[in-house]
Amino acid sequence: MKQGLAFVVTSVLVVLTVACASTDRTMPVPDPPTIAPIPTPVPISFPEDEGLHDDRLEWWYYSGHLEDEQGDEYGFHFVIFQSLDSADDPNGQAPGYAAQFGLTDVGERAHLQDARFSTGEQPQVGPGLSGLRVADWTLSANPDRHAFNAMSGDTNLSLTMTPTKPPVFHNEIGWLAGPTNGWTYYYSRPRMAAQGSLQLDDRTLTVSGDVWMDHQWGEFFVLGNPAGWQWFGIQLDDGSELMVTQTRNVDGEIDSLYGSLIDPQGELTAISPGSDQIKLTTDGSWTSPHTGAEYPTGWQVEIPGENLVLKINTSVADQEITSTRPESAIYWEGTVSVSGTRVGKPVTGKGYVELTGYVVPPPLPWR
Repeated sequence: MKQGLAFVVTSVLVVLTVACASTDRTMPVPDPPTIAPIPTPVPISFPEDEGLHDDRLEWWYYSGHLEDEQGDEYGFHFVIFQSLDSADDPNGQAPGYAAQFGLTDVGERAHLQDARFSTGEQPQVGPGLSGLRVADWTLSANPDRHAFNAMSGDTNLSLTMTPTKPPVFHNEIGWLAGPTNGWTYYYSRPRMAAQGSLQLDDRTLTVSGDVWMDHQWGEFFVLGNPAGWQWFGIQLDDGSELMVTQTRNVDGEIDSLYGSLIDPQGELTAISPGSDQIKLTTDGSWTSPHTGAEYPTGWQVEIPGENLVLKINTSVADQEITSTRPESAIYWEGTVSVSGTRVGKPVTGKGYVELTGYVVPPPLPWR
């Protein structure tokens, strides 16, 4: 969803093998991995491309900011991954699925996270997603309405989401490709109106808010520490949105920084990799008591051509997602607050940040 095609081992494959094995150790991916020939891209089409594809990896990613009737704030993320590299099928044709869910109670500074896994074909009725199920979690999606349900213990979030802006295609055509790293289609629905219910313990709350959705599919690979990325999905109160991705290569060096700026009418301005149109700096850090990983906690994003300067800060430090294995697949995904200036005038907003490749896994005894 959020990577710049700079990596070479799929963390999704690693995640999915948990569904089918009693160990969290997986076979190493050959070096270099086998990449399918890069095809000529075709235009993304709806509602067909809202649904399943036959490519190696695919994911549907939702993150958002909700309020209940009392004004209490919550952040969430929900994702389903599909991989055709299923551990059940040596021919790589039986789809495998991993789903992850995180919920942050901003006022209580509490974070919950969980995961589900499954394998096997999921026939669809009509275009779009008529229903995708991973264990007891569900997702459906078409251009007019998206909905999911995820539960963990006494917590349950059920949302219906309606796009309020048209989808946007990153890199202008919704296509990113590298000479050796593979290729991916990538579009977002940067602002969706959400309505639903949140069950917390013995309370059932009516919630509403704004959601960002990413959909990505293709033949590509991603890798853990020191490679990884920082991804930002920001919704500003002036009606615009900003997506920023910074990637690190296998040496841990930054090799790409790009973005998409979406105006209130839904028009996208692409910020190309390697340009001087965007600057990203970090400030502060938090060390996870769960994994020992050190994550940044503050950032500044500058878009000189738009006279836009944004300061981004985590709302809750501990929003790490550890409900997956092995350690190289653990990441940080959390709600953040945003403030800054645009053409010298104050601007505020909210966002979600994803940080991958910060956990250093222990050596694995490959044989």
